[in-house]
Amino acid sequence: MTLEWLTIRDAAPSDAEFLAKCIMAGMHFYDFETEIPLQEDIYKSLIESERSTDMLYSYRHTRIAEVDGSTVASLLSYPGEIYREMRDRTFKILWPEFFVEHAGDDLETGPGEYYLDSLAVLPPYRNRGIGRALMEDGIRKGIDLGYSQIALVADSDMPHLIRLYESVGFVPAGRCHAYGVDFQRLVFRTHP
Repeated sequence: MTLEWLTIRDAAPSDAEFLAKCIMAGMHFYDFETEIPLQEDIYKSLIESERSTDMLYSYRHTRIAEVDGSTVASLLSYPGEIYREMRDRTFKILWPEFFVEHAGDDLETGPGEYYLDSLAVLPPYRNRGIGRALMEDGIRKGIDLGYSQIALVADSDMPHLIRLYESVGFVPAGRCHAYGVDFQRLVFRTHP
């Protein structure tokens, strides 16, 4: 899908505040419509994380969608090989108690796949194909890096997201229980 009015680019450190809000929205700690972070301390920590190069939540792993020069969406994605080390480092620094509590949870991804972690689109720009375009961009990025399997998880209580992912070509591939949430695991395979 080509949306002539949409630009997708690599994120930069200057995008850190927007990216922190996107991650928080995925954690249900931020509502784009009220513009109020529910956990100010988490927000500030995530801004610093997004500006770094060695954290899971980093601008280096993120692509941005822009419409008319305004940042409207983001997708965090990375090789599964880096997930465990980066997750552990990030969580130990940002949320040490949370890390200890969930250290034994299922891993969202692992070696051999490219992972689409967090997709966020500002409410006025939803249902315009922007999320789909970012996902297709993430799939292409994974393929360009040599991966034949792209994976993601979706909260089982959000069937509208699962339908979106399936419409892009992802298929159910089991369950994942992490951070107190039951996720549906979905994969996109470049070869049958």
